[in-house]
Amino acid sequence: MNNNVEVYQVCTNSNCGHTFDLSVMLFKCPDCGASLEYQMTGTYSGPSGDRSDLWAHFDMLPLSDPHHIISLGAGNSEIIHMEELSRELNGAELYLMCDSGKNPTGTFKDREASVIMSRCREIGLDNLVFYSTANTGRSYTHFAAHLGLTTYLFMPSQCAYKNTSFIRRNENNFIIYVDENYSRIAPYTKEFVAVNGLTAIAPMHDRIESYATVAYEQFNKLPDCKYFVQTIASGMGVIGFYKGHRNLLRMGVQSAEAIPKVICVQSEEMNIMSTAYNSGWPTLTDDHLPKVFRENLFEPTLNSTNPVNNYPQLKSTLDENNGIITDVSPKQALSEEPLIIRVLKERNISLRADLEKSLMIGYAGVVKLARQGRFKKGEKILLLSCGRGRDTTTDLLSPDAVIDTRKRDPADLYKQLSTPKEIYTSL
Repeated sequence: MNNNVEVYQVCTNSNCGHTFDLSVMLFKCPDCGASLEYQMTGTYSGPSGDRSDLWAHFDMLPLSDPHHIISLGAGNSEIIHMEELSRELNGAELYLMCDSGKNPTGTFKDREASVIMSRCREIGLDNLVFYSTANTGRSYTHFAAHLGLTTYLFMPSQCAYKNTSFIRRNENNFIIYVDENYSRIAPYTKEFVAVNGLTAIAPMHDRIESYATVAYEQFNKLPDCKYFVQTIASGMGVIGFYKGHRNLLRMGVQSAEAIPKVICVQSEEMNIMSTAYNSGWPTLTDDHLPKVFRENLFEPTLNSTNPVNNYPQLKSTLDENNGIITDVSPKQALSEEPLIIRVLKERNISLRADLEKSLMIGYAGVVKLARQGRFKKGEKILLLSCGRGRDTTTDLLSPDAVIDTRKRDPADLYKQLSTPKEIYTSL
């Protein structure tokens, strides 16, 4: 392909508008404090034909040198027509993008890990700190371990049953369980970074571009797609999907009319984004968030650690795209589960429904909308398989620490993690 694309970071504040190259990883504009986004200029005619992963779209991604890519085969997932389910959807045609079966840790989050860890490798970043309800952090850990980087993952104890030994983890890849409310994980992690001089990852605009690759693949493999559906916690994947189509539009590759309408599906137990948008809330604050959650959530990975930060961009995406956000109850998801599980099994599509219910929630959302008359016969719906596939292990990884952030000093925690256990115990 004859591509000549320049990718750069731009301040979203129109009164500032400063640009930054790819040599730095920035969370916000250093000049005015506003958020950043990636923009592209030049000419683009399509993906490279010599790669079978998401990096076939290297020219549209925020990396300067392809030698810094760590892929592990993530992306370029198969899109499968699920004809058996059409009668459940008023004759609409359901397609499944099988990230759960293609990606190395069996989750769509590997797209993000591949882009972010390639960025870290190129810039020379190490001692990386991040938080997650499970999948993102496990994926980051897996990719970082292949590069020999030191990492610190903070995740809720409630998600410990998901932390199988399927991923690669070295001695310098630390896992810390947080044994309390989800909302405290993010601020404590940021304090842990600041106090100990470590590197927080990853900026939202970097993460968004990783999920733009879903749009690039859909555009090339299923160009007449009418709807894109994803189960969400705070909507990063959907935001990235729409940004990918905006990138293609900017490069003159597609028309605005060809952009699929996005559909977000949340679990009713953690539906703050759906509630906020459908109630017309302009913003989301910490005061809006639930203070207490059930101990046994139907799908705890969907209890986002970032709803307040992500809501403005999700709202903007839904507004611009005329998108939809809905929710389903555990009862609704369980009622639709047997059929889709049977169809997946008949097609030999790997999915660990015991570890994650996200795909069932998304499918139940599609069925709910179909019964409301949202879809027409023959319309093509692409559902991202964002559950857990490939993973056949039952052994769990042991955490390096279990903490209560209200009581554990971040400097002392870092000291514990940095000191051999037998020495720290004797101190």
